[in-house]
Amino acid sequence: MKLMKIKNLILLAGLSSLTSALPKINNPYLVCSYNDYECKGHQTELCYREVGQCWRINYLNYMKCIRLNDLCSEIWSSNSNESMFNTFEPTKNNVKIIGRAKYIDGSLWVGQTDSGIEFKINGKTATIVVSTDSIYGSLNKETPARLFVYGDNELGLDHLTSSETEEITIEFDEIGEHTIRLLKVSECQMGSIYIDEIKTDSEFILPTAPKSRKIEFIGDSIVCAYGAMDTEGDFTTTTEDGTKSFGYKVAQKFNADYSIFGFSGWGVYSGFNMMGIRNTDLLIPPIYDKLGFLNWNIEHPENTTIAMSNVNWGNNEFEPDLIVINLGTNDETYIDTISNAKTQIAEKINFTNAYKDFIAQIRSIHPNSEILCTLGIMGQNLYPEIENAVNEYVNETNDNKVNAYKLNVQDVEKNGIGILTHPNALSQVDAANEIIDRIETLYGWTPDSNIDISEN
Repeated sequence: MKLMKIKNLILLAGLSSLTSALPKINNPYLVCSYNDYECKGHQTELCYREVGQCWRINYLNYMKCIRLNDLCSEIWSSNSNESMFNTFEPTKNNVKIIGRAKYIDGSLWVGQTDSGIEFKINGKTATIVVSTDSIYGSLNKETPARLFVYGDNELGLDHLTSSETEEITIEFDEIGEHTIRLLKVSECQMGSIYIDEIKTDSEFILPTAPKSRKIEFIGDSIVCAYGAMDTEGDFTTTTEDGTKSFGYKVAQKFNADYSIFGFSGWGVYSGFNMMGIRNTDLLIPPIYDKLGFLNWNIEHPENTTIAMSNVNWGNNEFEPDLIVINLGTNDETYIDTISNAKTQIAEKINFTNAYKDFIAQIRSIHPNSEILCTLGIMGQNLYPEIENAVNEYVNETNDNKVNAYKLNVQDVEKNGIGILTHPNALSQVDAANEIIDRIETLYGWTPDSNIDISEN
């Protein structure tokens, strides 16, 4: 299997303008596969027969005959039978849509961690056409979208977006049934991508089958695997890999479809703030029913046509069996830095009420899902308030499908640490194993012993 980014369409567009003075003729003779010499010989004979006829009856329009002659030469010089490729839209009829992604105006808008597409072909090659969202988002050199492309479950490409439009091609060794998956492993707020189309030598593409279980993960930087791939320096999307996150690994272990809805610095009652000032700009509940959130939509409204946070997410598109919430770490940064003791106590109560309201909000959207409320990887100070919120909600509603679970604080001595004290890949595995055990205990789900989620 070979995987490579073969075209930068921005550069090609500039080059094509140099030859735009000459009209381009589609070559009807490029119908042969690369090594089918018998076919190419037959097409060459037909082509030059037309050239000879052109010179006999149309010699005054000699440029047409010259162009026809060039077409004949292309039969042997061309390395592809591009004209035989079929084009497909990235709709749910053609691909399995992974995570929160929405088909709008001819493209699939993909933002969330580990979201993307998966599909099957019966051929040898496929090309996925991807566009970036803005020079302030996934086209920015500081915040490129990080994309993983898999062929038959083998990672073939780890790619950072760098152009407005790019073509990513996967080529297998043999013609046959193959599965292709593209995941955006960087988080949403840094930038999004559009999947525009899929080109393949297969006569059809099919979405892969849905799995028997579905899990949604809601959280902050931890669920995005923020900074999990490095130990020091500033965060960039190159230090982020959503396939290292505990959510992705939990879903793997239970052979479950998943959706990750996470934003670094966000909370339930307050976003990140270490000065004792409540940050109401970064709150998950107001955007939970939206497609996502992009920082540059707020920072550069003059360049925003449609803000992602204004696009409704169809809640019926993904109905989870289990929802895992891992929020409270950023709320804790605010509450822990309040200097007045009475104010701090009052704000803990307000956090409890806000968390309880968020549970009710989720329940109104997903009436049958189990809900597991977790906290602890980067601090456990607000876990008692989360436990109180869950107990109060259950007592008030008799909803016994809501549980709380305190995670262990990351073991820095054993595992090391990621960017800005975030859990690295090893600590993400520890958290995943804790949650897997808890899910098995609470719900009787059986993890797949053949799936290894460890990190070397």
